[in-house]
Amino acid sequence: MSASSRKTVKSAGGWTDPAFARVAEVVRLVAGLEFPVNRQPSAEAGMRRAMSALRITDPYALARAIGTRGEARDAVLAELTIGESYFFREAGQLDVLRTTVLPTLEARDTSRPLRLWSAGCASGEEPYTLAILLRELGWVRPVRILGTDVATPRLDAARRARYTRWALRGVSDQRINRWFSRRGSHFQLSDEIRSTVEFAQLNLVADDYPSAATDTHEQDIVLCRNVLIYFDMPVVAQITTRLLAALAPEGWLICGASDPMLVGLVPCEGVMTPGGMAYRRADRPGRAVPVATVPVTPEGWATPSTSAGTPPLRHPVAATAGPTLLALPIPPEPPGDGYDGFQSDADAYAAADYVLAERLGRETLQREPAAPTWIRLVRSIANQGRLRDAESECARALDAHRLVAELHYLHATLLGAGGQVAEATRACRRALYLDRTFVMAHLQLGDTLARMGDRESARRAFANALESLAAMPLEAVVDGADGVPAARLRDIADQRLRGLTGGGA
Repeated sequence: MSASSRKTVKSAGGWTDPAFARVAEVVRLVAGLEFPVNRQPSAEAGMRRAMSALRITDPYALARAIGTRGEARDAVLAELTIGESYFFREAGQLDVLRTTVLPTLEARDTSRPLRLWSAGCASGEEPYTLAILLRELGWVRPVRILGTDVATPRLDAARRARYTRWALRGVSDQRINRWFSRRGSHFQLSDEIRSTVEFAQLNLVADDYPSAATDTHEQDIVLCRNVLIYFDMPVVAQITTRLLAALAPEGWLICGASDPMLVGLVPCEGVMTPGGMAYRRADRPGRAVPVATVPVTPEGWATPSTSAGTPPLRHPVAATAGPTLLALPIPPEPPGDGYDGFQSDADAYAAADYVLAERLGRETLQREPAAPTWIRLVRSIANQGRLRDAESECARALDAHRLVAELHYLHATLLGAGGQVAEATRACRRALYLDRTFVMAHLQLGDTLARMGDRESARRAFANALESLAAMPLEAVVDGADGVPAARLRDIADQRLRGLTGGGA
């Protein structure tokens, strides 16, 4: 490659060496991962970490090494995808599974095992959470839980099932003592839970699933949470079409709150629950055609009027659908067991140490009650799952900073999570009164209006979000979005709008 072409690659893509662009292209081809300009510095840092582990000094050698399956490709993929997870993540979705989905499945066919698949399972926290949940529910029928990931180092870690306290943040001591044993600074999962989960390597952009050979067929529940954010929309459509095909006729696909909305993208039935949007096969019994969107009432969750009698949620839970205050993706675990070394709440928050960020934030507020510190405090508490506490702190912050639009937006998000949809709508409108271009408030308003069944107003809110985003560079960091770039938010707004438009009024 000529010097001039090397310079062009660097200036166009932000790589310090065009060889890293070659590595990125190989990764795109084999795993479907995309690296927009804003992600290229962190991607290159991951490639360099892989080089160090592999004792490779030339990035061109790395590009050659990952051309075939093996240790080098595994190391790079492990570095370029966020493998950080934690137990009982997204409690609202788990409550929907616990209170409604699993009891419904238990009441049906008892002649076959319950089949659950965690797609993109990282180090095993999610499938093991499912296993613990079933044990705590007293599930007696046979169960098959599968965890898959593209990176074999993570699967090896999942099989070892040794975790730090960071992976158990937010989990009660009672639950930890029941299912884990302390081994120095780590926690070893009990053999009772480990034995119920099987792990296998699987590339979601490959074409070898669903199939009996990969044990990915006839699944009752597929969880693919916070994975789709790494792919562009054509690849998302390809992956989710296969995941929906992997479902049993009455199965459920659960994605993360920040993953793209599938309604309007692939044939599916969308079901809005208090834990966010869930998906079912478009061709399941009683549903002959794809469903474009599903309005929700403030009282609970809704399925289309033509669907076959899904029971209402028995115990409403505090959760939210759509783009929220939660950070994404969560950064890797900070070094050490004490998580010290951070000098400010901003540093601790950036490293996703929300417990320390809360403590430092409270100390800072005693000296200087500035709005940015209040915002980080509210987000830190919410990201620990304490939504009521976060709402209370947000109300206190608004007493001191009534004219800060982001605080009104956060209040709207928390009110919506608690089921106070009408109040959340009013809080969104207060945020937009203060800042008409506040993208996150438009998105949150659209979600709350859709939940209230006001589809036309929801369409206008999402269209307003797209209008504001159109004036921003794709890589721009959007106010109140916790680092999510404008390009990603455009996808979210576009999918919301397409879903509502496709469903008709």
